[in-house]
Amino acid sequence: MRTMGSTELRRQVRLSLCLLMLLCNYVEFGIAGYPDSWVLIQKNGGVSAMHTVLLHTNKLVIFDRTDYGPSQIRLPNGICRRDPNDLALKVDCWAHSVELDLATNTIRPLEVLTDTWCSSGAVTSDGTLTQTGGWNDGGRTVRLMGTGPTDNWREFENSLAVARWYASDQLLPNQAIIVVGGRAAFSYEFVPRPKGQGVFNLPFLAATNEAGAENNLYPFTHLLPDGNLFIFANRDSILLNWKTGAVLRKYPTIPDGPRNYPSSGSSVMLPLSAANGFTVAEIMICGGAPDGAFQKRNFAIALQTCARMVVTAAAPRWTVSLMPIPRVMGDMLILPTGEILIINGAKQGTAGWGNARTPVLTPVLYNPTTFRYQVMRATTIPRLYHSSAVVLPSGEIFVGGSNPNEGYVFSGVPFPTELRYEKYRPYYLNPGYNLRRPNIVGSPAEVLYGAAFKVTFSLGMKPTGVLFRLYFPSFTTHTFSQNQRMLVLRAGAVVPVGRLYTATVFGPPSAVLAPAGYYLLTIINFGTPSPSVWIHIG
Repeated sequence: MRTMGSTELRRQVRLSLCLLMLLCNYVEFGIAGYPDSWVLIQKNGGVSAMHTVLLHTNKLVIFDRTDYGPSQIRLPNGICRRDPNDLALKVDCWAHSVELDLATNTIRPLEVLTDTWCSSGAVTSDGTLTQTGGWNDGGRTVRLMGTGPTDNWREFENSLAVARWYASDQLLPNQAIIVVGGRAAFSYEFVPRPKGQGVFNLPFLAATNEAGAENNLYPFTHLLPDGNLFIFANRDSILLNWKTGAVLRKYPTIPDGPRNYPSSGSSVMLPLSAANGFTVAEIMICGGAPDGAFQKRNFAIALQTCARMVVTAAAPRWTVSLMPIPRVMGDMLILPTGEILIINGAKQGTAGWGNARTPVLTPVLYNPTTFRYQVMRATTIPRLYHSSAVVLPSGEIFVGGSNPNEGYVFSGVPFPTELRYEKYRPYYLNPGYNLRRPNIVGSPAEVLYGAAFKVTFSLGMKPTGVLFRLYFPSFTTHTFSQNQRMLVLRAGAVVPVGRLYTATVFGPPSAVLAPAGYYLLTIINFGTPSPSVWIHIG
């Protein structure tokens, strides 16, 4: 029998240690092997996903615009929309909105009547999607989409004081929606509109309007813990008291070029935490285009910078870092882990028909705690102008859209209209994480502000670093996930109960921190999220 020499033994030990390190790296941190993945869920969704929102029924409402001409899915039962103002079809038998049921992966065509092109929205306390503005005959329309199995769009024309095209919506603590900006609309208003009330001028929007490009459309709006509204447009930002109209603060100008449409960067408010009494709010803005990129149409290389600013600080300033890849038209989403996913977009150009080149197929993951970026697994489908992405209860990401053309165009252009829908499955959904993944088996349907509630969950290991997070799903369009917010809740000790675990968790203190509505509750154990469950706050 051959005896292993000391040199060979050392080599075998080193090899075993290397393999063990790789395995640990793969399972524990999701770095080696890129254990994320992509799944095609619809070869033809019928409608390009220009706008997407998740409802608490676990259904996605997806829509584009009415005057694109024929979509790829007909209205049911021989229904046709008759609209003399339509720019493509005066009699239109095609759907321009669909409902995607996540449980069955089935699509139901919906009937939207007025033009929703480049509109905005928010989900109110009872789960109803309130949707505002658009183009052409939809500019002053407010639309409602309920949550019943047969609900369809209800539309109320002339409900906005002025036409809102490329505006942003923010749900407020009193359940009103503030609608900010829009093309040639340097103002804001509220939905529902109080009797006798019109628009409120906002000179900040006129000041940030750039000749020939604008670069202040779809302003980034975030409701801060003090109840005031952070508004970012072009390269500048203010703090607005929306009750009085007073501008309370002007923030430093962000470095590099413009960040709003059509230069189209993206923005998130990083998770608010009970650890500091929910008093610290930090805004992060990534990507965009250099000065003059839209006017020159020269497919300039996109901005590669992200910038963070603690907007509640006494002396706030932007801190800049470099993404691994330049990106314009990227969507930023808060994952259940609190990490930021940057997905979709292009390396060159701006938003607009045919204005971009070199699709960025690889998502980037950013850890706000370690300040590190990670390039993830690439898709094969370009997602350019008019694409969207939203976080799902499973922790997956729905990705759809991309129609950088005027109308539905499937040939003869560099980037055809895209009707395929995908799910991106982040690293934490890899089976290697199953042992440390919690599963919620008991939680209340309703939680009052500041109230204690019990959460029961199963787990295949000893609980480690358990956190409880609330996430308000976004209305996503044109690279901005409107109303997206996450809270890390206060919680007591995790206690074993038989084969399960339970903890006392405390609801958000007020509607300022969490406007009433349906939130996704997620448990994090050892950095790994559970599947989320719906819970109504307030």
